[in-house]
Amino acid sequence: MNFKRNFPLAEICTLNIKEIASYYCEISDFEDIEEIRSFISHKNIPFLLLGEGTNIVPTDTFKGLVIQNQIKGIELLDSFTIKVSSGENWHDFVEWTVKNKKYGLENLALIPGTVGAGPIQNIGAYGSEIGAYIKEVTFYDFHKDKVGAFSQKDCNFSYRSSVFKEKPELFILSVTFELNNEPKLNLSYDSLKEQISKDGLNEKNLKPIDIFNTVKKIRTRVLPNHLKQPNVGSFFKNVYIKKEELKKLKLPSDIQTFEQDDIVKISSAHLIEKFGWKGFRRGSLGISEQHSLVLITYEETSGEEIVTLSNEIIKDIYSKTGLKLEVEPTFV
Repeated sequence: MNFKRNFPLAEICTLNIKEIASYYCEISDFEDIEEIRSFISHKNIPFLLLGEGTNIVPTDTFKGLVIQNQIKGIELLDSFTIKVSSGENWHDFVEWTVKNKKYGLENLALIPGTVGAGPIQNIGAYGSEIGAYIKEVTFYDFHKDKVGAFSQKDCNFSYRSSVFKEKPELFILSVTFELNNEPKLNLSYDSLKEQISKDGLNEKNLKPIDIFNTVKKIRTRVLPNHLKQPNVGSFFKNVYIKKEELKKLKLPSDIQTFEQDDIVKISSAHLIEKFGWKGFRRGSLGISEQHSLVLITYEETSGEEIVTLSNEIIKDIYSKTGLKLEVEPTFV
């Protein structure tokens, strides 16, 4: 096991941030766990588990060990149940499911990161969420030094959250999915239907590969590539409030709302654009002109600068609407 010192986090995170980790290592086999535990115990330091660093914002020097997950493997348990090692790339796995006629994840194409990172924030897009297709998540508990497993119910999936958000000591080893052998296409998202119509596709003749390719096309068009413009995807969550709360706020009539039962969804992208933050730039960072939910670093910057800008946006929108945005990535 190779433990590196003073490791630049910009090398493994998709935001170009000039923070460092005191120590860094990669894990490609579960057998490495004992050596990693021994290192952490001997140094008496905290640890941070990372996939591809696509949802992490380092805000300072991390005075501990960063462990990057590179455990690979896909195992077909039966005709519709698949066990996937947590270090597999998420988009590559989604593409694998479509090619192997295992359906359900098509709407989640091109989301950056690893399979193991998916359950943590219950990744979702275009009307689908990963939690709906998970049967079981296997993990290693660093605190208790044992392997455990959570069923779908145990994971407590909710909008961009799960039990794993509150338990960073749990290292996800694998995720077991239950998928469909017959296509059950999800066309609930308006922008997806609009693109399908624009491309001249007949909804009655659509196949999962068409949904997969359409989602890729939309995401490529509306979201900046983190390899060219460093970002962590959506930086802010959408706002969900009860109808009664909405009535008390007296929002401007031109703010878009989407009602479902007793809950109202308000687009954070719309709020950020409406109040003039889209395309805003200050020094080495700003908000993308391509998508108002995406914070971009144009050159190397500090975590503190990112925290400052995100707090300014949150405070500004709250002062004008009473709505408080929440950040989607994890600050460390």
